[in-house]
Amino acid sequence: MKINHILVIMDPTIEQQPALLKAISLAKKCNAAIELFLVVHHSALAPNWLNREHPQEHVIAEYLKTKQRWLDSYLNLAIKEKIAITSEVRWHKPLHGEILKKITETNTDLVVISTHQHSAIEQLNFSANDWQFLKTCPAPLLLAKANTADTYQNIMAAVDLKKSPSGEQALDKDILDTCVMLSEYLDTCAHINHVYDPKGHELWQGNNLSVLGLNIASYVSPVPPSQLEAYHRTEFFRLIEHYAFEDANIHLDTGIAGNRLTRNVIKHKIDLLVTGVRNHSGFIGNTTGNIVDHVNCDILALKAECQAAH
Repeated sequence: MKINHILVIMDPTIEQQPALLKAISLAKKCNAAIELFLVVHHSALAPNWLNREHPQEHVIAEYLKTKQRWLDSYLNLAIKEKIAITSEVRWHKPLHGEILKKITETNTDLVVISTHQHSAIEQLNFSANDWQFLKTCPAPLLLAKANTADTYQNIMAAVDLKKSPSGEQALDKDILDTCVMLSEYLDTCAHINHVYDPKGHELWQGNNLSVLGLNIASYVSPVPPSQLEAYHRTEFFRLIEHYAFEDANIHLDTGIAGNRLTRNVIKHKIDLLVTGVRNHSGFIGNTTGNIVDHVNCDILALKAECQAAH
């Protein structure tokens, strides 16, 4: 993963922009350019009764100018750091679809979005923009939080050891490479963590999950419970054997992945968690989507589909 172009999705509902502050910190270290992007749509500006005296196109154009001025008010934060920065505002609905279009158009290396605590309904329906991005963003996605430091001190890669049909662990290797690269660029401490549930095999064994549209093979352990510890230990150390992690920063744990990751983030003072996203029938099928609201650190999410381009 090489970072040349960072796309920051701006949030007009908040004054402080955590996404921009994190993007500036990364851009300084990676010598990357930043682009601020805002998609807006105001239903009150669309009705035909506005068209007589003030044509719809004119009203929308004036509205976009005000949003562009707001967006440009943040440019100096990057300019004073001698970072190349541009901005663009678009009128479109749905907002999410236009952002994905922009990512494709610009060959973005990294998307940064400010995230917040989600309501129970948002968590259930994945309705918030950052939940949608976790499922669909084609580029690496950094979820930036307001209550975290602008610079990182400890980065942790979270791997799940899942293999593709060909037997490759491409996503895990992408996560490791990204973690190591960022730790070198940012001069931070790199950690690696894998958590497995020793009860997972018995929990799903024999259950007909296909009726729910879920991929059973992704939930069932590839080995019997008696061999689970040896399997995960062997696969884990085989995966990281070519990476120079300090022994004290290698964490192999048992339990529920979300719970253990949350504890390790606190215990090791992790600022940035690098993890992967795998989709299952429209749901976020791994731990990433479940821990966004439970870890007090930023999250860099990589999708399996991101690997070829990055």
